[in-house]
Amino acid sequence: MNLIKLEIEKTKFYILCRGNMQQLYDTQAPNPPSRAILVGVNLRDNLLHEVEESMQELRQLTETAGIDVVCETIQARNVPNPTYFIGEGKVEELKSIVEELEADVIIFDEELSPAQTRNIENTLDVATVDRTGLILQVFAQRALTSEARLQVTLAQLEYALPRLTRMWTHLSRMATSAGSGSGALRGPGETQLEMDRRWIRKHISHVKKELATVEKRRQIQRQNRSEKIKVSLVGYTNAGKSTLFNTVTGENVLAEDKLFATLDSTTRRVSLNQNQTILLSDTVGFIKKLPHQLVAAFKATLEEVTEADLLLHVVDISHPEAEAQIAAVDKVLTEIDADEIPTFMVFNKIDQLESEDQLQLLRPRYPEVIPISAQRGDGIPQLLEMLADRFATQGATIDLRIPYKHGKVLDLLYKHGTVLDTEYVDEAVLVKARVPSRHLKSVSQFTVPNQNPTL
Repeated sequence: MNLIKLEIEKTKFYILCRGNMQQLYDTQAPNPPSRAILVGVNLRDNLLHEVEESMQELRQLTETAGIDVVCETIQARNVPNPTYFIGEGKVEELKSIVEELEADVIIFDEELSPAQTRNIENTLDVATVDRTGLILQVFAQRALTSEARLQVTLAQLEYALPRLTRMWTHLSRMATSAGSGSGALRGPGETQLEMDRRWIRKHISHVKKELATVEKRRQIQRQNRSEKIKVSLVGYTNAGKSTLFNTVTGENVLAEDKLFATLDSTTRRVSLNQNQTILLSDTVGFIKKLPHQLVAAFKATLEEVTEADLLLHVVDISHPEAEAQIAAVDKVLTEIDADEIPTFMVFNKIDQLESEDQLQLLRPRYPEVIPISAQRGDGIPQLLEMLADRFATQGATIDLRIPYKHGKVLDLLYKHGTVLDTEYVDEAVLVKARVPSRHLKSVSQFTVPNQNPTL
């Protein structure tokens, strides 16, 4: 038996597990899995090339988690097997492969039910993880801030709760092997299982309270920025959002050629032409089959997206499945109620295109798209000019009479609007200015009467 330590936010919890069962919720667990067999299933309604692409992404996720892939296999089925998801014959085949390649974990490219996971582990005597569990593990490894760790912890706990049962299957076998009948240890096993469930539910409640505090803090920050134009970068993981963010803002946010390099949103001011200032946010990347636990747990972070005035959808145009990735991002935007926010498409990594066929193929669907290379800087001036033009038209040209004692209003116009003309008279300044919509209310009391703003 292995004694595996699960430590989440300084709370220690011990689980006795059978054989080489690996607790994947602890990124520092002893004897982590190192050799994986990847299993995909091509169901009746799926296209083979989509399944193969998803398997390639699963390989990237596995390698990001620090696990070597020793074998990949895809089984064609009309419908999932309710017992193993895959067929019984495939399970027997995997048993031989596990022994031959000395694999210590099997990773499925689908979400398994707790019962299916338990059945496969009992039959093959090897740790079994589904795509959701693997993504949670990658998120746990990439979480650098306390907020990201809290969010990942919540997702892991909610994922683990219905899967606790399989961790206690060794108790009944121990009772049987001891010759005392399965009833002897049944009570203590059930008691311990219920204790574990209560512990997890209690910890879920604690983490949710911590996240509520984080959410309140974010709400205050957003209220303080309510008069600013907010633009959020969204897109598939590894599309180049952080690289674009760094190029535009001059920051040095972590940007790696890895899945989920960014888990925390970062916001910075960006000055545009025509006296415009926007707040640009870099956000967590999306992925196909994004676990719903993560979407719920990252609610506070994703609100940077839902409260934006404009979304810049960054697409890796060099990726062979760029169109499918666009669809995956659109699906998540719909899930978080951000699909009605104005969105502008940005095709990134044009420097990595072998030919322009992919670019020309998608251009008709997105006629206003701007092709860029965030790495080289190609197209960045055009992107910033587009943003300036877009927000400059969202406002009105008005005449104002500003008393000298309200000099801050004139400062606001120069900072956020476009001052077209000024005339200094007794006790006031007469100003004609182009004012963004969000600042019209702030200057309304100084508007010259009997005039209609020029939109």
